Amino acid sequence: MIKSFRSALLWSMVLFLSVTIFAQEKTILDGKTFTAANKSNNLQSPINTEATTLRWDSGVNDDAIGLTNGGTFEVSASFPASMMGAYAGQSLTQVIIYINDIPSPCVLKIYDQGTPTAPGTLLYSETLNVTATSWNTITLATPVTITGNDIWVGYEVTHTGGTYPAGCDAGPAVLNGDWIKFSGTWQRLIDASSGQLNVNWNIAAVVEQLGPPCPVQTPANPTPANNTVDVPITGVNLSWSNGGPGTVPPNQVEVFFGPAGNMVSVYSGAPVTQWSPGTLNYFTNYQWKVVNKIDTCDISSSTWAFKTIQDPNYVEHCEPFADLSNWTIVGPLGLTNWTASATANAGGTAPELRMGWSPSFTGVSLIRSNAIPLVNNTVSTFSFNFFLDYYAAPSGTVTVGITYDGGTTEDVLFLAVDPTANVGPTLIEGSFTTPATGSENAQLQITYNGYTFNIDYIYWDNLCIGQVIPVELTFFTAKSDNNTVTLNWTTATELNNSGFQIERSNGGEYQSVGFIAGHGTSTSTNNYVYLDQNVEAGTYTYRLKQIDLDGSFEYSNAVEVEVLGLREYTLGQNYPNPFNPSTTINFSLAVDSKVSLKVFNVLGQEVASLLNGQMSAGSQKVSFDASSLNSGVYFYRLEADGIDGQKFSSTKKMILTK
Repeated sequence: MIKSFRSALLWSMVLFLSVTIFAQEKTILDGKTFTAANKSNNLQSPINTEATTLRWDSGVNDDAIGLTNGGTFEVSASFPASMMGAYAGQSLTQVIIYINDIPSPCVLKIYDQGTPTAPGTLLYSETLNVTATSWNTITLATPVTITGNDIWVGYEVTHTGGTYPAGCDAGPAVLNGDWIKFSGTWQRLIDASSGQLNVNWNIAAVVEQLGPPCPVQTPANPTPANNTVDVPITGVNLSWSNGGPGTVPPNQVEVFFGPAGNMVSVYSGAPVTQWSPGTLNYFTNYQWKVVNKIDTCDISSSTWAFKTIQDPNYVEHCEPFADLSNWTIVGPLGLTNWTASATANAGGTAPELRMGWSPSFTGVSLIRSNAIPLVNNTVSTFSFNFFLDYYAAPSGTVTVGITYDGGTTEDVLFLAVDPTANVGPTLIEGSFTTPATGSENAQLQITYNGYTFNIDYIYWDNLCIGQVIPVELTFFTAKSDNNTVTLNWTTATELNNSGFQIERSNGGEYQSVGFIAGHGTSTSTNNYVYLDQNVEAGTYTYRLKQIDLDGSFEYSNAVEVEVLGLREYTLGQNYPNPFNPSTTINFSLAVDSKVSLKVFNVLGQEVASLLNGQMSAGSQKVSFDASSLNSGVYFYRLEADGIDGQKFSSTKKMILTK
């Protein structure tokens, strides 16, 4: 029938792999009807890592075939029922072919099962607009549902003499895998005289699991409404709508929530329209969004925000500057240069503190407040409105600071050094931490230190210092994933914190299940995570027992979580994939089972045995180090014999890329 060329490489139902092939150029003949182009383009097929790609070729173009004198012929890759049964219910969505010379026309054809030597019913046909010397990816206008029968995927070309449209690789050919039709008869792509032909058509079929059509509905109508303020920290119930009539409902909803800039996934599962975050932190900006999902797409809401109420324990000391009875002039000048002005130039409300140069002076002028009792070792906030009225090239420094020892030392809160233009009106905000001792003697002081007086005036207004008695716990959630409960909590500040004892109850007495060390005394935000593993199915309540260094303690609010547990066998997709050189394989066992986990190459040869023995029910994972293997496509197979007589077997593929 047809004579071939090139060296051998067997491929079966694989994803793409780059392989260098050294081969001889030969002419392919069938009574001098067909001719090879005798060219080697070595172009690699496109990669679709999100779907299964079926093919017999290596994914690299090596040559092309055409009728010597031109004419019409059809080529096809036949995938048997023994292969397609695993994909029943999925859909053929794309076909990838290599075209060397453009035919006129080129018609894509997909057939159902027929006889062992010929296809059956034509399932799909489309006239293509193809590109020469290129891989062409054709997305089917209507996906073809896989029934599990044989399926034939190929195309028909009509071309002139001296052109070679049909791309092929350097085999070896798979018996009954590649076919050609000429003069009304389908024949294997194999030399009848020798029984060999090292050629496969450059044809690939992409199979995917499709879901309902997009779009699903866009989540809307948030409660609390976007940018709501003064939201209480308890009893908050986030709610939303999943779209109006006529839209496709989601089959899964994921909710993201957290402090502004730090949202995390807090729910993923069956469609819901509300979620409760539990106890929140005072005076904190929170963000949240909802994603509605189906198999083929995710539709996300906008990110919504709200701010909680101020802590009722927040204490703020503010100076309205109605007069200067709370202040003392320390510098060489008297109150003449410091006045309670009736203006509002700093951007606040009158009266304001004003410093001027009448009488003129050069040097230091300082005004210090009476004592403001503050709490030791506590994060504190400050804010004030400020305006510097620039005149001409002043040289001097404006300081707002705080002292705890009558002015011997000073912690600077704000500086304006040698301004070259007006400063403000502007709101100045910041934070600082009071010292371990002496905070009850805190005094604010405002200073100008300069040797020119080319500034008209400086104004201050609404100068405030605020403190909150340290609130240790600001965020506490529990989330279940199979038989593992993940606890997350956050502290805004910590004071003499030894750590947290984690306690769990399933309706009875609380039991200690773990301990996480604290950060002692800290003024920065700290995040904690605790994993409670191998938890049996049921409903549980968790709480934290925060223990001080002196042994005193207090309990957090309790959070409730439901653990569903595992009730089935599963084999997950390895991650990462593709990988180099290590990857992780996850699986779950419905009951205690004897487990075998092995890795095979594309020839079906075992290359690694990862597990072989008895394992407990539940989630499991194993790492696979492929440092000793070559790049390529591999398969891993899990076989499990349960103690209750159940048997489970599953195979998945993975790609090693070095």
